[in-house]
Amino acid sequence: MAAEPGSTGRWAGQGTRKDNQIVFAAVVDEGQDRGSYFIAKGGESKMEISFKPEQKIPQDPGILGIYRRVSDEKRVQLARKEFQAAEDRLAAAWKNASRTWTAADKPLASDWKARWPVLRERWMKIAYQAPAPALSKPAQPFPAGKAQPLQEKDANYWLKLAESTALGYYYMEQPPDPKSAGAWDGEYDDGFGGHVSIRRAKDGKLRVNLSCTRVNENQGSDLAGQIPAESVKSKNGENTAEAVFVEAEVPENAKDISFSLKRKGGFLWVDTKRKATPTGSLSWFDGIYRWSPVPVE
Repeated sequence: MAAEPGSTGRWAGQGTRKDNQIVFAAVVDEGQDRGSYFIAKGGESKMEISFKPEQKIPQDPGILGIYRRVSDEKRVQLARKEFQAAEDRLAAAWKNASRTWTAADKPLASDWKARWPVLRERWMKIAYQAPAPALSKPAQPFPAGKAQPLQEKDANYWLKLAESTALGYYYMEQPPDPKSAGAWDGEYDDGFGGHVSIRRAKDGKLRVNLSCTRVNENQGSDLAGQIPAESVKSKNGENTAEAVFVEAEVPENAKDISFSLKRKGGFLWVDTKRKATPTGSLSWFDGIYRWSPVPVE
């Protein structure tokens, strides 16, 4: 990892080891080119990464160099520092949006900030899995009353927090498109893998397509439906719509999802309710989505 605070960009490699040397390349999907091959040489305290010789136009030079081993405590310290840097950048983005965005869009900053703790908590439930507690050996039991390691002592916990916070400041640092006038037609993204596509028909109906991939494809969903013209309202520069969509292939008591949509300025508010949540599902549709124009064919 070598990028901005909380960056989600990670480079992962896989290879073979012989003595104190590892030859490796990037981990890719089946059938894809693995790109450049690297050689890692080192011992217990440090490692040097270089390109494998005689390659044409080697790629990913950013991982070359000398790396020194750090203790687990130092790694946690660095991860917490990474998270704090991302937090500071998000706070600056909030402040800037509240000061510089148009009057119609400024309320978004405070509204999104109020929703942020729940949004990050949802993200972390999918992205982070706490390490299993170490098992004690029969001959060496844990002393009575000894606490198990907390997630705050896990560097990966802080890195995942930093990554989710980075998604937050990426979202807040993008000013709304000035071409948006609150009309329904457009493409919308919430910055966390959620997307909404809306088109308004001549008879006033809204065709709505929603999709999301939260952290990974296992926590994704797609939904589509129409909102009748009589359920689409407009008042004081704010457009609203309500409908119930049916999600297939889930238990009967969880199929119906009530949607409330609000369109104002450069954003779309989506709020949902359902009687029950499908077992194992952690994905979500509700949130605040940023408008972008309909693609030109």
